[in-house]
Amino acid sequence: MNEVKIRSDSKISVGANIKRIRQAKGVRAFDLIRELQLQGLNINKQRYYKLEHDLANVFASELVAIAEYLGVDISELFKQ
Repeated sequence: MNEVKIRSDSKISVGANIKRIRQAKGVRAFDLIRELQLQGLNINKQRYYKLEHDLANVFASELVAIAEYLGVDISELFKQ
């Protein structure tokens, strides 16, 4: 099955939401990246930087894993 890619637009910045929630919860980017890697996701510092700055599409599986690790409903990543 192909992965679904999600891209931010002019109304919703998924990357900014990830960064905002991560920082509000006191989670270091390094720790989040490490957890995603342990779950078998292909992500590194450069890719994660691009995700937070909306420079790359994010995969649906990455969004699910990020929401779970941050302890938020996935809909929080899509707030305007």
